[in-house]
Amino acid sequence: MWSIASIGSRRGCRIHNLPGLARKRPSLRTLSSAAKPRLILGIETSCDDSCASVVASDRTILSSAVTKQDHSSFAGIHPLAAALGHHTNLPSTIAAALDEASIQASDFDAIAVTQGPGMASSLGVGLTAAKTLSAVLRKPLIYVHHMQAHALTPLLTEAEPPQFPFLVLLISGGHTMLVLATSVTEFRILATTSDDSIGDAFDKVARDLGIPWTSAPGAALEALAAKHAAASSIDAPTFPVPCKGQPAFSYSGLKAAVQRHIEAHQAALNDAGKSAIAHAFQSAACAQLEDKLSMVLRPSSAIEDARGRKFPRIALEQPGLSDRITALVCSGGVASNHFLRARLRTHLNTLGRRDVQLQFPPLSLCTDNAAMIAWVGHLIYHQRTTDYSRHATPKWSIQDIPR
Repeated sequence: MWSIASIGSRRGCRIHNLPGLARKRPSLRTLSSAAKPRLILGIETSCDDSCASVVASDRTILSSAVTKQDHSSFAGIHPLAAALGHHTNLPSTIAAALDEASIQASDFDAIAVTQGPGMASSLGVGLTAAKTLSAVLRKPLIYVHHMQAHALTPLLTEAEPPQFPFLVLLISGGHTMLVLATSVTEFRILATTSDDSIGDAFDKVARDLGIPWTSAPGAALEALAAKHAAASSIDAPTFPVPCKGQPAFSYSGLKAAVQRHIEAHQAALNDAGKSAIAHAFQSAACAQLEDKLSMVLRPSSAIEDARGRKFPRIALEQPGLSDRITALVCSGGVASNHFLRARLRTHLNTLGRRDVQLQFPPLSLCTDNAAMIAWVGHLIYHQRTTDYSRHATPKWSIQDIPR
């Protein structure tokens, strides 16, 4: 049972003011032709974090406020509880973002809001707030795709932003996909999950290992796995890596295999055993990502392995394009995993692709935030509107973004 009074409890409103990102880059000056940079208020409520941010067109993040919820009584995110939490938290989160940016509501030029994908009830809270502010303040709205925002975050944060076309590995609690980005509105899915996401697998394995629920169970599991990697006399088990050589991800089988292993060894499972399982799971989860990257980024001159078997590939539309791709963006909540970051860099080097720049957003912008939403608002400013008939889109392919 749960009470309405308990679900809106705030775990603190974090303001991410990132002065290191507040410098101008000449390559993107065209976003603001006026002497005064354009300001956009971003609102993000796709899951359980209430987020608001003010971002300028010169890539200055003036504020980024995040208010988290406590779902420990559910051992996971409860959709209705999350929506009610947004109703409680979002007004003060928006106020905090404006205060930190030292601006008035009349000072920003537009409002960018997440339309989807995500949980319908949560998305609706953010959309209602954005539409109301738009109507009252007479500011245009910009509807943003959540995963598009994750994919384009490095265009905001990196000193040398990736050049199109580039690859994007989107890994979060709701998505696992490898995408080819050819413009700010054009994306082609090269591989996606056929069942569960990598983030969901991290969360469920953390629960099965008895790790207390937090707002970041994946980070807690990574910390547990690190204890085995540092020093352990226990051999880690081996878990399956499904869909090898196929343009698809699958994490339900891995999740089930770990669960069965835990159940079979529950009586004798100590802390060292749990850390070994966490390490083995994390390694198998990363192996799937490495496999798909190999299918795209392996040099075209490499035809077959030492046993004469042809390397499986994901074909791109232009011949030789895979060799010309020099940037891989890894974004989404799971991209904050340090073990994964190191594994991907090592794997690219092993493939002979040291030329591929591996880019991760700052840790605070890997997880859900509104700075990325506001930034996409600048990139697609031509799509601003006062049409309030658009509603939450819980399922929305990144390939179907308006251009």
